Amino acid sequence: MSINGQNEAENIILQAIGHNERRSIIRIIGANPNGVTYSSILGETELNTGHLNYHLRSLEGLIEKSDDRFYNLTPLGMKALELLNSLRKDIDPDLIPYVEAARSSKDGVIHPFVKGLLYIGIAGIGLVFVASLVLAVVSITSGGLMGVLVAGGMMAFTGVILWVLIGSLKTVPEFVRRLERKVLKDS
Repeated sequence: MSINGQNEAENIILQAIGHNERRSIIRIIGANPNGVTYSSILGETELNTGHLNYHLRSLEGLIEKSDDRFYNLTPLGMKALELLNSLRKDIDPDLIPYVEAARSSKDGVIHPFVKGLLYIGIAGIGLVFVASLVLAVVSITSGGLMGVLVAGGMMAFTGVILWVLIGSLKTVPEFVRRLERKVLKDS
């Protein structure tokens, strides 16, 4: 196998085992040498059918469905299972502080491009918020009730968006991570 082929195989395995549900599916199928039915995987993972179908499609090449509708690991899937078993076997309690350090540093990291997008969004929405504040002041001084209501609605709407965007910078919720993966994948 060429270096590119080996790198591609490594990437496929790492992508597959990089997700908790897919690791579970690989382990479930690997624990049953005669194969596993869809309903067995569904019951053991407790995923809904849409999520299970998504993960099964993501594991194509590592798993295969036989004519009698049983899922089995392919040779590449066996490599993934070997790696998972090796990782699990080699992790002892002494490594837990390092796991905690890695998790805490990972949680606070946003790619600079995504952080830039958040800053641009905050600046843009902030300008709209300030404009609605000016509209409210002008409407109050001129006695226009409709202008005050419109400005108040704009301030409430933009305030919520600002709160979410600023919170995204602090907490890096999962939707920001997904956005980051999507933006970086398409680049």
